[in-house]
Amino acid sequence: MRQLTPANDGLHAGRDAYVAGRDQHFYGVDGPPFAVEPYRRASAPELAELIELRAQPSKLLNARRQVIPFTGRVLELDEIRTWRDGPGRHGVWLIHAAGGQGKTRLANQAAEEAVDAGWAVTVARHRSENPGFGQPMAVADEQPLLMVVDYAERWPQHDLHTLLHRHSGRAGQLRMLLLSRSIDWWAPFDAECDDLGISARSPRELPALAGPEADRRVLFEAACRRFAEVYRLTERRTLEPAGRLTDHLYGLTLGLHMAALAAVDAQANSQEPPQRSADLSQYLLDRERRYWSRLYGEDATTTTARIVFIAGLCGPQRPADARDMLVRTGLPEAAQLSAQRLLDRHARCYPPADADSALEPLYPDRLTEDFIALTLTGGAFGGHTDPWSTELITTTTVDEQRITRHHPGPLFKRDGAHRPPRHVGRALTFLAAAATRWDHVAERLRNLLNADPALAVDAGSTALLAVTPHLEADLARAITFHLPERSIDLDPASAVLTERLVALTTAGAAANEQAELHVILSCRLSNAGRHTEAVVAARKATDLYRRMAELHPDTYLPHLAGSLNNLGVFVSNLGRYEEALGLTREAATIYGQLTETDPAAHARNFAASLNNLGTRLADLGRREEALTPTQQAVNIQRYLAKTNPTIPQLPDLAGALDNLGTCLAALGHPEEALAATQEAVTYFRQLVEIDPPAHLPSLALSLSNLGNLLAALGRREDALSQTQEAVHLRRQLAETNPAAYLPDLAGSLTNLGIRLSELKRCEEALTPTQQAMHIRRQLAETNPAAHLPDLARSLTNLGVFLWQVGRYEEALTPMKEATTALRRLAETNPAAYLPDLAISLSNLGLGLARGSPRQKAVVAAQEALMLSQQLAQTNQAAHLPGLAQTLWAHARVCLMTSQNLRTALTHIDDAIGIYQRLATRLPASFDHPLWSACHTRADVLDALGRHDEASELRRNLTSSGEV
Repeated sequence: MRQLTPANDGLHAGRDAYVAGRDQHFYGVDGPPFAVEPYRRASAPELAELIELRAQPSKLLNARRQVIPFTGRVLELDEIRTWRDGPGRHGVWLIHAAGGQGKTRLANQAAEEAVDAGWAVTVARHRSENPGFGQPMAVADEQPLLMVVDYAERWPQHDLHTLLHRHSGRAGQLRMLLLSRSIDWWAPFDAECDDLGISARSPRELPALAGPEADRRVLFEAACRRFAEVYRLTERRTLEPAGRLTDHLYGLTLGLHMAALAAVDAQANSQEPPQRSADLSQYLLDRERRYWSRLYGEDATTTTARIVFIAGLCGPQRPADARDMLVRTGLPEAAQLSAQRLLDRHARCYPPADADSALEPLYPDRLTEDFIALTLTGGAFGGHTDPWSTELITTTTVDEQRITRHHPGPLFKRDGAHRPPRHVGRALTFLAAAATRWDHVAERLRNLLNADPALAVDAGSTALLAVTPHLEADLARAITFHLPERSIDLDPASAVLTERLVALTTAGAAANEQAELHVILSCRLSNAGRHTEAVVAARKATDLYRRMAELHPDTYLPHLAGSLNNLGVFVSNLGRYEEALGLTREAATIYGQLTETDPAAHARNFAASLNNLGTRLADLGRREEALTPTQQAVNIQRYLAKTNPTIPQLPDLAGALDNLGTCLAALGHPEEALAATQEAVTYFRQLVEIDPPAHLPSLALSLSNLGNLLAALGRREDALSQTQEAVHLRRQLAETNPAAYLPDLAGSLTNLGIRLSELKRCEEALTPTQQAMHIRRQLAETNPAAHLPDLARSLTNLGVFLWQVGRYEEALTPMKEATTALRRLAETNPAAYLPDLAISLSNLGLGLARGSPRQKAVVAAQEALMLSQQLAQTNQAAHLPGLAQTLWAHARVCLMTSQNLRTALTHIDDAIGIYQRLATRLPASFDHPLWSACHTRADVLDALGRHDEASELRRNLTSSGEV
């Protein structure tokens, strides 16, 4: 007897689309992308240790050494304490500021205080910044955890989302403190927190530690006293900073420390101190260069500087990768030393932070950025400029017309598979940071990207955000061409890049160009989760096209309709469904008018807008109304396919028919839905014979839908056959492009599990269901908004099939997880997820009824029944089968818990009445559930002591021949 119901993976409806793009490929490294390690408490550095570092002053500025004791930030620390100990189980907070403002030192102090307060404290490190990981920290699930994520803006978005998702299920308190130089990447992460029910506090910009000149003087003199201790200056004259304390650099804590170190070092070594704040980096780097000379000799100084330049651009690498990188540049050959020997010498100057890494860069980052600038030719500087290092970034050739052309240098040249080197993201980021202060670096950066505009896209979101402020209009447009339509990593940066392109070009642009750019901008903003701004940009485009359409309707009415369609999508994303419906209806109306005068030009767009109109109506729960425009879309496509046989209309017709089948099935008309879907499958089979790569995905989708419909009509063997073919096709597709087709494969595997279960092959059903669940869990870790609903359905089904094979305790875990996820989803979109929640609660009630305490089982079953009754009131045709199932399940729970037996009898009678009506129309689908419900009625009668009635009912069922 079947008592639980799997969640059907459903029929797949079409979605809104507004811009075309291309696939985005990510080139990762082996192993995990990040590690979470224990925070290491910093001990006060010994004076003797610091004295040894005087010959290499840069190490005295490293924040990790804390040569200058932490001071100030009383307000900020109090805010962090209040947030840390405040209400709520999980919380996230972003603190951002320019480099050198003291973010890391503040986070370290907050970490020290958290440890003293009994918190576990960890540091999340990304492999791109630290290739050699330490041992991960195991934290008890109940213990409060503070996690610090530095340089959060440099993390790929999907890795940052995965980090969050992996810790979102902790039972104990979680506080994630993110540190970043910028906040352009924040919006999607904030949305991710919201999706997971995690409280995200508004980002906090860290102000300057010292504002007025007098405060800066105090901090400068305190730093001078500390450095004087290190340099053993017992007598020192009054020291002054380079330049004026009002200079912009001294708004940074690091700037004041650099000024104090240079002043003390100059006096201790009888050197002329720098006179301008802009000269501080050169002074300290000159001291660094003298250290290299003393260590290796003057002849080796140039080679050492070249390795430091490479390390600064490319960052820490695994030893094998570091050796390959040096060979790539040609440095071992030029220095007549092996790559390993060069790495060993570099490690003596700059020991790696981890045993499994090499090429540790010069710290702090500000010095690395300025060293890059001083090394590159093009600036009026001496002592560090190196043409050899410069050509690692770009090389030049002069053609026959004496035109100079730039080409990517060895550090940026793509490999044989046309992939950029893995270090390109960091290298572009550091070039961009140096370019903010050095014009010749900005010019070098633009030359590189003009030579290979796609490099900015392939390097990832962090690099693209960093280079965008330095782009000119033509270069911004060239890079925009290479952006993918969607990418969780690139979406925030794509929006910022497009904003810059709009800012650079719209002022003097014609109205039509402005409108086109705002259409693109609105799509990019929406993809980045900046939905309110997307509406603003789309409305700007719509207003421009409306004015142009008034003057030149023949030219711009189609553009107006398209922008109205997009605006409807974006407004809908804000939950303003009525407004979205009005906009989409206007778009469809315009396309309809255009089609009357020129069907050949506009009928296809009219059909697409009608499909979107159906979607908007469905958003409002007006499913009956949604059927009409969907049917109209099919009629138009059918007419176009018939009257224009030379035009490739067949894919549009097949897709429209598939969507019609989806709509009819949702309204409880499986027979009509079957006809539409079978026709779609027929057309897609024809198309696959002509062009398999283009149409195999659509055929697999329609086959999956067809299998669901056949099962709904009781044709279970036929349904299994169609579903198995869909799985076969999608396995092939997923092998060639897993990023694009793994979600589809998981859907077909889910349906295959259901088909096998319907044929009572429950042990076999477990395997595809578990495969689907594992795929969807991985997908949901990186993008829960897109894949959590599917994961919940797979968990529901896994619980059902485990229960059906007698693994009752195991079944409860996925049942509970599915119910939790669906409850959260139904809160934001009840129309879409209440049916699934009702199924999940019904199953959970039956699962809990076998354990203790059983009252929870009754509560779950009652809630499922209440939801099913509400759904059936809105649409009987679609939800009567679900209502019968929950009535039946509620009766079973009452029977199993020996509670409310009279109510159980009423509910099972109601279920039998519904099944009788359904079986009259579809006996193949509902005869067996009717027979099983009758057996449950006999069990309830026995429990009520009405044994004669129960025995008579069983005899009647036996004589009916149902087995």
